[in-house]
Amino acid sequence: MLFSTFVSAQNDTINTPEVLLHKAQSDSYYKLLDSINTYYDAETEKQVNEIIKTESLKSLVYYDQLITQFPNSELVFDALYNKAQITYSYLDTNLAYEIFLKVVNFNTKKTAYKHRAFRALAEIEIEKKNFEKAMSYLDESCKYPIYFDCGVPWEIDTSQLRIMYTKCFDGLRGSKN
Repeated sequence: MLFSTFVSAQNDTINTPEVLLHKAQSDSYYKLLDSINTYYDAETEKQVNEIIKTESLKSLVYYDQLITQFPNSELVFDALYNKAQITYSYLDTNLAYEIFLKVVNFNTKKTAYKHRAFRALAEIEIEKKNFEKAMSYLDESCKYPIYFDCGVPWEIDTSQLRIMYTKCFDGLRGSKN
């Protein structure tokens, strides 16, 4: 019993980039699964959303730890992207913007996250009514393809792109009148 306690405690202190990324992602996921009831209503949805927020914010600690302790790890890019998403969703748009800029400037071949990061930057610029800058980010997002297994995600992505460009064109047209 003492040995298993020692090993367990020892494993908790050994952090690798893989362990930290797993902790950040799995802790939230399993707590969310535990909280979902078979019965659904608006109150349950609020509770689940609050749990998602709480667990997402907790995972920021692991992402920060991975980024600072293992700056040369291939997983830093994933941690940066996830940190940007959580920051944008729950904390500070301006800080998220800065983190998304780090993501798009990161030297990696992982195009899906860059694609999504450029879309997030465009969304932030649309919120700020900087439509020309938003369109430049949308153009950049198209340079980083995402590969889909079936047509539905492709349709969603294409529809999102069309809607965002439409908001930009409408915004530019409205500002000229």
